[in-house]
Amino acid sequence: MTKRRLGTVVLLALGAVLVLSSCGGGGSKRLTKEQFAAKANTLCAAFNKQVKAAGSPATIADAIAMYKTLLPADRKLIADVKKLQPPANEAADAKRVVTLGEEQATRVEALIAALNKNDTKQANTLIAGGDANQKESKTIFTKLGAPECAK
Repeated sequence: MTKRRLGTVVLLALGAVLVLSSCGGGGSKRLTKEQFAAKANTLCAAFNKQVKAAGSPATIADAIAMYKTLLPADRKLIADVKKLQPPANEAADAKRVVTLGEEQATRVEALIAALNKNDTKQANTLIAGGDANQKESKTIFTKLGAPECAK
């Protein structure tokens, strides 16, 4: 896998992270748009630090290790986002973000498996799907007022 392609793989992982990082505890009380955005932005900023600390992988083995490190946090973020109660008029968008996060986490699991098998064709297919997922997620996060999550 070339360095350029490896960079794209890193972007896929970051996409997964961003899709999932709108979380925060919720409870049963609906948040205002501003509260929802503030919680999402705060959590995304913290998670973005975690991603940055993971660094940029130089090899496929490094990429696999990075994904394995970040994936459990992604799964936790999905669970947390399900608890978050956005305003009623934004519930569909928030639900879509959760769905995209679940899809992206599953895609990252499959990407880890493909990289372990050195299956670059499958890895490239997963990356392409992740890119589309990431684009939709960024659009939704921007609409929800969470620019930190749309980075």
